Amino acid sequence: MCADMLSRSFRTEESRARYWAQQAVELCSDIEDESLNELVDAVIAADRALDRDRRIMVIGGENCGKSALLAAIAEYPLIARVPLTEDYVCWRYRCKDGDATCSRFIPLENLCGLELVDTKSCADEAVASTVGRLLKGADVVIAVVDGRSYEASPVWPQMAALKDTQRASCLVAVTHTEALGAEAALKLKDALREFSRTQVGGPLPICFVNPNSSSENMESFLQLVKDALGQPGGVRSAIRHLLECAKELTRKQGSILVARERVARTDSGFLAGIEQEIDYFLERQRDSLESCTESYAEAAMRALPSTINKLQKTLGWFLSPVTLLRLELMGAGTERFYYRALRSEVLFQQETSDGNFVLSCMSHWRSVRPRMKKTLECEIGEFPDETLRADLEELRVRMGRELYKPFADIKLRSSFNKTFNAHVGWMSACCIFICLFFILAGILGIFGLQFFAILSVALAGLVWVLGSVIHYVVARRLCSEIVQYSLELQDKIKSSIGNAVERLLVSRVAAYRRLYTEPREKVARHEASLGPLQHKHKDINMQLNAAAPRM
Repeated sequence: MCADMLSRSFRTEESRARYWAQQAVELCSDIEDESLNELVDAVIAADRALDRDRRIMVIGGENCGKSALLAAIAEYPLIARVPLTEDYVCWRYRCKDGDATCSRFIPLENLCGLELVDTKSCADEAVASTVGRLLKGADVVIAVVDGRSYEASPVWPQMAALKDTQRASCLVAVTHTEALGAEAALKLKDALREFSRTQVGGPLPICFVNPNSSSENMESFLQLVKDALGQPGGVRSAIRHLLECAKELTRKQGSILVARERVARTDSGFLAGIEQEIDYFLERQRDSLESCTESYAEAAMRALPSTINKLQKTLGWFLSPVTLLRLELMGAGTERFYYRALRSEVLFQQETSDGNFVLSCMSHWRSVRPRMKKTLECEIGEFPDETLRADLEELRVRMGRELYKPFADIKLRSSFNKTFNAHVGWMSACCIFICLFFILAGILGIFGLQFFAILSVALAGLVWVLGSVIHYVVARRLCSEIVQYSLELQDKIKSSIGNAVERLLVSRVAAYRRLYTEPREKVARHEASLGPLQHKHKDINMQLNAAAPRM
């Protein structure tokens, strides 16, 4: 009966408080608000403080009845029969901290959560030192004093030191008072009060205890132990602290839910206003479309000189068989080089433009973030710079592909091939004549006709010189034709670039708009889940208020 009374003093209240505190913590995952994190950590820390056995220690001198008192509290006679071979013995239902040193186990479930510590006589200095270390983790310390010689008890220095720390609740159990009469017992209690005030520095709860007496005597003593568990540092105090942390968390949750209800009831146009701001942002981007297109068209013309220089280097300054062999591939090569030069110029400018666009988006995001937090109680976080830049990089790659469209539309490659192939005939003829004259010079030289051999070589040189002059003139004409093609291509390029840039402007604003998808979905979830969350919060708050420990 005694053990049940002590166990019930906190077990039910602790379990109920921990359950509803955990429910309050789990509710935070549905509310989704970062401002709750600190309060959640406080509840978790308070809950962990309860996750240990509550230590009740008895200290005293030799044969003062410590073991018998613990046996009566636990209703387990074996405690009084087991000899103490160590400085102390911890009686437990199970080992929760992993340290089974000096532990004995009691097969009584009603003692789960308690740790009853029996000690040797504190008159031994070694025992007193060990007990002093154990007292630091005690919740209740019972000083067992022999009523016949209370002044000589070795517990008073320990109690004085413990009183200064204010870590545990202390009380005095007076034993061996069976032979005292009522008047002597009354005088003894008054004397003990005065003596404890002198030795400890303050009065301590005092109870006459006879472990072998009636249950009424023990129930009175157990009531003192229960009250001691409720003092600072005791289990009831820890339960109250957990409930206070959980209530503070639910108060914050309630304020968030009230704010969301206000948003859902009174504000229906905030996100629409953000959308209008982004639309205005797009219009400003479109206003710069013409100047941007002109700039890119100029970039196309800037790519022309490098294309012509590349063509001149490829054709060379002199007629040669290598030039003849290159003519068949020169159309595709010239078009590819021109496209790459144009693409490089345009994408470089576009990358710079995208950088300025990101800065503008970042500025707008920073202006929206506090408004979103204040109006919708929705935290959208830092600007997702990397996400937007990745989207813009993909858009630039797509634009680079679209820049090839005007080249394909006017069939520039086939036009180049036609122009270059028109000169293959006379170049081939020149190369053939040069080869024939050299072959003829060789044959004449073999037969000793040196004059005619030299004349053949001279004719070959003359053909080569004439061919090189013609080659030079033709090369310049080809470059002029490339310029003419580019002028014809310019309008196509400008139109194509304009369409590509317009699509890119729209797409990159759409990419920025997509960054608000998660906040919009979050607000929508908040509105949809508001009713169930309010009902659940109300239930948790009511249960926490009802779970306060009774004193």
